[in-house]
Amino acid sequence: MTQHNDASRRQFLRGLTAGALGAAFLLEEVGANAQGAAKPAPTAADQLTGPAVNIGVIGLGPRGREILTALSKVGPVAQVTAICDKFSSPIFNKRATEVAPKAKIVNDYKQLLGDNSIQAVFIATPTHQHMQIALDAIAAGKHVYCEAPLAHTIDEARAIAKAAKAAKTVFQPGLQGRCNLQALHVEHFVRSLALGKMIEARAQYHDKTSWKFVYPTREREEELNWRLSKDNCAGLIGEVGIHQIDTTSWYLKDRPVAVTGFSSNLLYQDGRTNPDTVQCIVEYPGNVRMVYDATLTNSFDGGYELFVGSEAAVMLRDQRAWMFKEADAGQLGWEVFARKDDMIIGDVAAGSGMKLGTGIALVADATKQLALGKQPGSVGTDVTKTSLYQAIEGFLKSCQKGERVPAKEPSKTDAKPPLVPGAEEGFVATVVAIKANEAALTGSRVVLQPDWFTL
Repeated sequence: MTQHNDASRRQFLRGLTAGALGAAFLLEEVGANAQGAAKPAPTAADQLTGPAVNIGVIGLGPRGREILTALSKVGPVAQVTAICDKFSSPIFNKRATEVAPKAKIVNDYKQLLGDNSIQAVFIATPTHQHMQIALDAIAAGKHVYCEAPLAHTIDEARAIAKAAKAAKTVFQPGLQGRCNLQALHVEHFVRSLALGKMIEARAQYHDKTSWKFVYPTREREEELNWRLSKDNCAGLIGEVGIHQIDTTSWYLKDRPVAVTGFSSNLLYQDGRTNPDTVQCIVEYPGNVRMVYDATLTNSFDGGYELFVGSEAAVMLRDQRAWMFKEADAGQLGWEVFARKDDMIIGDVAAGSGMKLGTGIALVADATKQLALGKQPGSVGTDVTKTSLYQAIEGFLKSCQKGERVPAKEPSKTDAKPPLVPGAEEGFVATVVAIKANEAALTGSRVVLQPDWFTL
């Protein structure tokens, strides 16, 4: 999934985890992220080192350009030598070459794949165009990073995943949440039963944006608006919800067993066949359920993932996370050193604010920061490396090594951290998202059959 309205994929994914906060935390940094403030680039000392990887990027829409920007921040390891978009224009080309000045621009992706000097490719085209490009890239012996979902149908996603599993090269789906150090940190708390008995999960994506492009030529406009058609796109759940549902499945170490969905087109009466508002209930073994809500009609409270247990709840917003403990929960020991953030609803300045509780900040690199002498109250997550940056960094490390690498460095508490996502994770997430979208479109309950997940 790549091309968007002027909101772009960055806002699209930022909405998953750092949108405008209805119940806002009293933190300047969170407020800045909620308003879309630009994040600083990683310092040279933090950039990836090792052998350079020659890269081709296929798809020059907003997501493709965002990938190019992230690659430019990774450092000299990322050598973008070719960029392809069949609808390239002087303006697009100028934007691309400003970020990747050494790259040649081509209109046919097969020309890019035919360049033997290119080792890895990023597929950032519309979802319904992924399959043939991915199959050709794998056959050409390239390492492949393919945006999620893998495809808009199960059969096409299966074809990609089967080819990727059989290949000797690296294949990574764009499930960037699995590479986000903050999400990996929260995973530890969920898996260690710090929340007590798991009760439920909730997630939402709220962003008032039409998803619609306007372009002078009809052909190009139809191409740009592929997400509005259910024939080309699995809708809000397929393009956004896939990430949040996958995070829940990853944390619970389980695959959903059924999903019930609802959908309506409530605001944009422009002929689109993909609804602007969807809800679904995702059922997991043990009667644990995830409630998901997404809309393009209103931005209130942005996006987040929430995991609720009998002892505590954890809220995840991109590179920020907080734990809210129950009054009768025991002390965990480490929490006395953690930063505390008040959760407020209403307008504090007008005197109508109400404190709902205090969140314990869960910071991915807190131990390292404290060891370097940082004061406990000022410890915070490094926001210079976005989720996309971290996913790209993991992919390039895998390219250097020739196999999937751990998503984070091993530690005393996690000697065998999970690997960056591969073909199977991408396929399972895609199947669940497609079927959840099907349930939403039909207003029905779909029981997920085991054979749908067979490669």
